[in-house]
Amino acid sequence: FLVCVIACLFSAVAMQTAPRTLNSHLPAPVRIGDGPPLTTLLRHPGAVLALTSMVSGQFVMVLLMTMTPLHIRHEGHGLGAIGLVISAHTLGMFAFSPITGWLADRWGRVPLLVAAVCVLVVACLLGVAAGGGSYTLLLASLFLLGVGWNLGFVGGSALLTDSVVPSERTRAQGAGDALIWGGGAAASIGSGWLLDHTGFAMLSLVGACLSLAPVWALVQWHRQRDRT
Repeated sequence: FLVCVIACLFSAVAMQTAPRTLNSHLPAPVRIGDGPPLTTLLRHPGAVLALTSMVSGQFVMVLLMTMTPLHIRHEGHGLGAIGLVISAHTLGMFAFSPITGWLADRWGRVPLLVAAVCVLVVACLLGVAAGGGSYTLLLASLFLLGVGWNLGFVGGSALLTDSVVPSERTRAQGAGDALIWGGGAAASIGSGWLLDHTGFAMLSLVGACLSLAPVWALVQWHRQRDRT
């Protein structure tokens, strides 16, 4: 906790000393009440796909990650084993972000979101297989869970930005953050109940099913693109 306090202080100093310049090429953000309703803004098929991908990815990631340390402890492993799995998960979440961003620019946002769904489903199915006590499968599952989250978050953030005009991006991103982190909070509350009543394998199976949530939004996005 002391390390976290020091890190936050450094972050605060960095933000306070950063240059405060505005990009003159972008229009100023719209004041609350001046722009279209937020529901209209987020009804764009691209925005719906982006938000569905990010919210479902966050929900599934938190659903499994929160209860994994308890599951590992229940299987008889120590703190070192827990730390290794969570470290692999964190590595998957953040280490490949520069590559993910490059892929989003090279291949497009939507292919990245499709890859995110596939990776998340594989990660959850590995979690189902690891429910029988395989530490190796659990390690692979949590690593891929982080990678899938990263693909969905980077691709979804870019697509959401692309789907709204520059002056509305602040509101759209704020609404997206509220939905994403709210979904993560709901997942953390429900994951304990699921683990207690159904076990880790069923928890992972629920995650696999929820990972498919963006498929409907993807179909709608394709239909809208075909019309235009």
